Amino acid sequence: MTVLKRRSWNRDCRRPLRGKSIVAILIALFLCLAPAFAYEEAVVRGAELAAEKFRANLQTIQTDLQNPAIAADKLADHRRALEDIRTSSLSQLTALDAPFEEVNQQIGLLGTPAEGQAESPEVAAQRKLLNDSLSRLLGAKAQLDLVAAEADQLVGRASSIQRDQFFQRIFEGNRSIVNPQLWVDTGIGFKLFVERLGVLYANWWRDIKVTANYWGLTAIPGFIAICALGWGLLRKRLRRSFSAGLAAHPAPGDIERLWRVVRAILLTLVVLNGLLLPIVLILHLSGFMTPRFDLVFGAVTDVILTTLLFVVIGQRLASPALPNWRILDLDEGAAARLPILIILAAFGSALAQRLGKVTDGLYLPVTYTIGQSAVAAAAMVIILALILLTLRNQTGLAEKSPGRRVYFTWAASLVPVAWLLLAVAAAALLFGYIALARFITLQIFDTAVLVTMLFLLHHLSDTAVAASIDPQSGFGRFLRRFTRFGERAIERAGLFFRTFVDIVLVLAGLPLLFLQWTVTWVDFRSILNTAFFGVRIGDITLSPRTILLVIGVLAIGVVITKLLIRWLDARVLGQTRIDKGVQDSLRKGASYTGYILAAGIAFTAAGFEFSNFALIAGALGVGIGFGLQSIVNNFVSGLILLAERPVRVGDWVVLASGEGIVKRINVRSTEIETFDSCSIIVPNSSLITEPVKNWTHGDTMGRFTVNVMVDFASSAGTVRDLLIEITKAHPKVLTYPEPVVTLARIGPYGLDFEIKGNVADIFEGVFVASDIRHTILERFAEKSIVIAHVPVPRP
Repeated sequence: MTVLKRRSWNRDCRRPLRGKSIVAILIALFLCLAPAFAYEEAVVRGAELAAEKFRANLQTIQTDLQNPAIAADKLADHRRALEDIRTSSLSQLTALDAPFEEVNQQIGLLGTPAEGQAESPEVAAQRKLLNDSLSRLLGAKAQLDLVAAEADQLVGRASSIQRDQFFQRIFEGNRSIVNPQLWVDTGIGFKLFVERLGVLYANWWRDIKVTANYWGLTAIPGFIAICALGWGLLRKRLRRSFSAGLAAHPAPGDIERLWRVVRAILLTLVVLNGLLLPIVLILHLSGFMTPRFDLVFGAVTDVILTTLLFVVIGQRLASPALPNWRILDLDEGAAARLPILIILAAFGSALAQRLGKVTDGLYLPVTYTIGQSAVAAAAMVIILALILLTLRNQTGLAEKSPGRRVYFTWAASLVPVAWLLLAVAAAALLFGYIALARFITLQIFDTAVLVTMLFLLHHLSDTAVAASIDPQSGFGRFLRRFTRFGERAIERAGLFFRTFVDIVLVLAGLPLLFLQWTVTWVDFRSILNTAFFGVRIGDITLSPRTILLVIGVLAIGVVITKLLIRWLDARVLGQTRIDKGVQDSLRKGASYTGYILAAGIAFTAAGFEFSNFALIAGALGVGIGFGLQSIVNNFVSGLILLAERPVRVGDWVVLASGEGIVKRINVRSTEIETFDSCSIIVPNSSLITEPVKNWTHGDTMGRFTVNVMVDFASSAGTVRDLLIEITKAHPKVLTYPEPVVTLARIGPYGLDFEIKGNVADIFEGVFVASDIRHTILERFAEKSIVIAHVPVPRP
């Protein structure tokens, strides 16, 4: 019996494995390896704890937002906290994606048991464990989704409160500047301001006179003495070097003039901060810097340093004593007045902003703050108007140095906008909207300064690249020797660098410009988070505000698209040797993309839900059925022309309506200019559905034909050799394919020869054939070869 069992077991072992055995082995292997694929418990537990913490913080913020008198600073802090919560919750959701996929994959590997078949206890236990894990993951994801949605809603509520507070503050009506009571209250408030400054000083002295280290103050005179000594030693040398440098360049180049301005600004910033920081550090370490004293000290130093910085900026931009180094188009009188006005504007702007913080810190009455803002706004209106009048109709430098480039000439187109804003600010002062006038005037100056700095860097990068790739410059020679690049590669490297600098300046400048006009960093962060993690669009709310918003965003999008296309054409495509047809396709594709993006952003900003486009598509379908088929057909054909490019801009095409050069491929039609300077407007569908003869489709190489008939007395071989020699001697005739001369026919009046040759550019074929005919006449006269005369039939 035992032997029989042993034989049976051996016989079973030799049998091939059945399907059920393979499945059992795979399940066993999965159960052994399951811990290696299991998600980390810490990830899910961390998400659950984070959701609980986020919910508690949201509850606190929601309670604070219900307070109608919430402070602006606290509101900004809550917005930052909400953005942190939203970003963290979305990050936690992203971290749960990998465990969620792992659990789903493991459940899928277990499969579904067949009907009527029981699972093994191990598989059932593993399935239950995975299903429980999946439930926990789904629960954690749902909690985090809810947290992100609530944070998003609270961000919208906080943004609405911020906007309301801002507009309420800006458009708050007060007394007009022509109202004497305004100045009476301002005088009373100024007296109180002086008194509270005295109290602040007395309290500061009472607090620090016992605890402060008076010996530490001796370091300040010592530091100032060392700086003065160093300046005395270096002053003559620096003045000698810079004066010699300026004198050595009676006609400086663009890069020297621009670098002189930027270098002076950078050195001034370094020197001023290098002088201020040690003094502040000494005051802190000596115990003299209290919070209230820091408020006044910071205001005073900020006004002084800002004014000194703009002394340098105004002098370098206008260069009153050095017209050869001037970068603005100014005559001598304007160059002398402009730095003074810039310094006054900078002083007024810095004083208004810092004095406002001091008055808030001293808790002065609102009536004094209003009067102080009125004085600042009125002064800025006058100074800015004088600057605009100084810059009006200036052509001094351009007339004296016609070959020298002047910068910021584009600013003349913005002068009407500046005058309009100043007029609004003046009207606001007259009607009592002091805060609005102060806001407009300060933002005009700050925006002008920011744009000037950005364009200085832009022009400097352009001129630096131009000088660097110049083979005659020192850096140009070093670049070619070090990189071993050819001229084309160096040009492309310069183009890449200039494009990179432009993109960096735009990405850095646009947020800064928006910040000048009420947008905060929190708004940018919210936009970036929304763009990164996705956007939720609710139902559209049609209203005049929404319509104006859509129109405004569309207009801005169209303008930006046109500017980008102009930049792409001038800065990228114009600097390359790409085929004109490819350039036009890229230009048109970028235009369509920009317009589509502008429309999408406009509808998104208005809260339009894209699922509603089904209704528009249905209405559009009805419209197409009633007569828009041709328009849609031509539009789609235009897209096919841009993508497939059977016809490109610059091609020589022949149609039933005529022949000419393709000048422009538009949305609906294509413009073809004939050789008689006549324009043929062809629907795009005709270029797709009808035969088109394209001379330059594959390449620009073309063939020309010259016919000449000689007298029967001429030697055919001599004429043929002479014609081949004349054709090959022309520099624009290609040697491959080789030109051919054939005796086309023996006519009744002479021997008819035909020359066929090829040129690299088909548009030069006519001129090459004309040159060859002129040469034939000259050489035939030298060889006494007579051209056959064909009698003209008499009428």
